[in-house]
Amino acid sequence: MLATVGFLVGEAVESKTVLFNGEITGPAIDQLLQVNPILYCLLGALIAKAEVNRAEAGWVEPSKVRYDQPGKLRDEYVPGNLGFDPLGLMPADEEEFFTMQTKELQNGRLAMLAASGFMAQELVNHKGIIENLMN
Repeated sequence: MLATVGFLVGEAVESKTVLFNGEITGPAIDQLLQVNPILYCLLGALIAKAEVNRAEAGWVEPSKVRYDQPGKLRDEYVPGNLGFDPLGLMPADEEEFFTMQTKELQNGRLAMLAASGFMAQELVNHKGIIENLMN
């Protein structure tokens, strides 16, 4: 869902921010390649760290499971619940949690379709989404 917002915000503030000295320009699909390679590597390392933490929280170590149960989830792990709730939005009731989780999945799927549409449009005419909307 953040990718969809990122397309719009990245193109809206293009060359108006001091973060990259106004050097990042063009459609959103080209902007990440313009970032300093050190920052690019740092971004990759942060994503890898987040994924390793998620895997360690959710899955049983391969050495502790039988050969016929690869990818076994921990008994106490609920997919999507990593305990990160700084605003206290997660419902205490289990049924409400699963209802909220379903809504979040549906919104995420819709956002993936939107981001795919943004990418396809930018690949077709190599213009930003906001630029396409203004025409």
